Amino acid sequence: MAWQQFEHGWRRAPLNAPAKGLVVLLHGVGSNARDLMPLADIWSEALPDTAFVSLDGTDAFDGGFGGRQWFSLREVNEANREARVAAAYPALRSVLEAELAHWRLAFERLSLVGFSQGSMMALHHAATSAEGAAGVLAYSGRLASAIVSANRSTPLTLVHGEDDDVIPVRELEHAADALSEAGYPLDAYVLPGVGHTITADGVELGRTALQHALGTVSRD
Repeated sequence: MAWQQFEHGWRRAPLNAPAKGLVVLLHGVGSNARDLMPLADIWSEALPDTAFVSLDGTDAFDGGFGGRQWFSLREVNEANREARVAAAYPALRSVLEAELAHWRLAFERLSLVGFSQGSMMALHHAATSAEGAAGVLAYSGRLASAIVSANRSTPLTLVHGEDDDVIPVRELEHAADALSEAGYPLDAYVLPGVGHTITADGVELGRTALQHALGTVSRD
């Protein structure tokens, strides 16, 4: 199916209509919606009843180059990162609600896929929203948010390169420990020799995670 551009990014209709699930892709800082669209092109065959949406970050990237961001990295640190993610979330939340309405689906049929800063936004949704999601797949990210949601049923999949020099792999360990202790079902994968990127192995892990989340294959 062809991608169609809309106000907030790009949509890809399912191979089989109507949509029974929705995957929303959230790119990293300074990039744009096109960056993660190839993932949907790969995964769509395994998820023929699933619509894909790749969103542009809600703000223009303040580092130049014409990209987008979910929140500014200027002078960001451990003390203010949580507040920046929380401040950025309502705009993303509004778009998620609109996209679910567009495809006539509920949050329980939504899977979020994030890379780097996009992963922080996806994990914030899981950690704070009452509705949760069918699943969250976080590549090369970190948990920047306090876990306050009473709904801790969202399955989480964390994938991180062992040699990541942008967001260290210890952030996966921190997130996995905190989220597992809070009761979330979670799988975590550290990929040897991989930096701050998504490799073919990561794509395959993502495909399996999404099939599990959206009920197209069993976890058994």
